Amino acid sequence: MRKLLSANFMRLKKAGSFWMGFLFMFATGVLFPVIRYTDMKKSGYINILDNGFFGCALFIGIAIAVFVSLFIGTEYSDGTIRNKVVVGQKRLAIYISNGITSAVVGLFMCVAFFLPYLAIGIPLLGFFAADIKLVMFTALTVFFLAIAYSSVFTLFTMLCQNKAIVSVVCILFAFGCLMAGTLLNIMLEAPKTIPTYTMGENNEPILKEEPNPKYLEGTKRELVQTIYDIVPGGQAIQCVSMEFVNPSVLPVYSVIITGIATATGVLLFRKKGLK
Repeated sequence: MRKLLSANFMRLKKAGSFWMGFLFMFATGVLFPVIRYTDMKKSGYINILDNGFFGCALFIGIAIAVFVSLFIGTEYSDGTIRNKVVVGQKRLAIYISNGITSAVVGLFMCVAFFLPYLAIGIPLLGFFAADIKLVMFTALTVFFLAIAYSSVFTLFTMLCQNKAIVSVVCILFAFGCLMAGTLLNIMLEAPKTIPTYTMGENNEPILKEEPNPKYLEGTKRELVQTIYDIVPGGQAIQCVSMEFVNPSVLPVYSVIITGIATATGVLLFRKKGLK
């Protein structure tokens, strides 16, 4: 296992997918606070450091999808994974080492966003307005989310030897999670009442509030909220806004996703035929 991990980390130095993801996350970490500071100067509205600090949660899934699909996909296309098995490396060790590498890179990309954001954002926008415990919890949630994404993409990539197909699948999955999270957020944010207008005796419009048929209540709301908490895209949106309904369960769901994806991947990879 140690040799496999060492070899993976040595490959990172020359992996274009790693540097592409790192530079993208670093660049967004630099641009976000600068853009918010510029907007604040132009509009006069106060922008605080909290706004956008966890924006990396929206990008990390896509960045990891690109990295994992290309990094592990290259091992298949070059015959590296097959050669590892031939020389006696256990399939479990191969899978876990790739999973650990993907997770570490995911965490590293999150840090690549956070550090420049803090370095530039604090002088321009000041320190966090939110409670520091909430900030730390949200950062922890983002880290667990990155690991969950890494485990899912490792599952896809280790079970499909076609690099082109798996790249498309991983990227579509990342975008699909964000779209699902957005739709669920819209459902949960629907107002309880909506304004309607009726005509009075003198043909004057009268504003009334009527129940919104799209407002979720009871069991339906709890079900949608649970799905929203589980879906990585839903977690990402909650982290960006730093508004949580069930904050303590988000890291738990990420751990469960990681465990299921890893266990499934290990089981299927053991039976997979390698070309």
